[in-house]
Amino acid sequence: MDRLVPGLLLATGHLLPVREIHRLARTSSLVRLVMDADGQVLDMGRAVRLATKAQRKAAFARYATCWVQGCPLPATMCQIDHADNWSDGGRTDLRLLGPACQFHNRDRYRRPHLYQRRKTGKDRLAFTYTGTHTSRNTDRNTGRNAGGPINHPTRT
Repeated sequence: MDRLVPGLLLATGHLLPVREIHRLARTSSLVRLVMDADGQVLDMGRAVRLATKAQRKAAFARYATCWVQGCPLPATMCQIDHADNWSDGGRTDLRLLGPACQFHNRDRYRRPHLYQRRKTGKDRLAFTYTGTHTSRNTDRNTGRNAGGPINHPTRT
């Protein structure tokens, strides 16, 4: 008798038979989702790497520019970045997502030790670059100008 009693009320209002619940339990994986009052997904844990459209909109509303201090690129022209690299266990949670220009997104991924994270509000983060800035013409090994003196044109 228990096997025939419906066990779940679906969003459509239809009852789901117990055998279907068992089938779903055997063949599905659990995905944690946190939604806002309008049903927009804001938090997906590690189940998904890319931010949802709702997460992107929320991040753009929370940040004016790239979240690396001093970078002037508008947030709407940035990529959505994980505060903790996703490949290192970072989560796709709105509170841990922010806009990063393409350069800072890649650089923070490759050289995370050169960036310091700090809170700038209840649910906002920012990064400060702590390494030394080098120009394109600087030789990385010697720290000297690789192309000789740089001649800047003068205005007349």
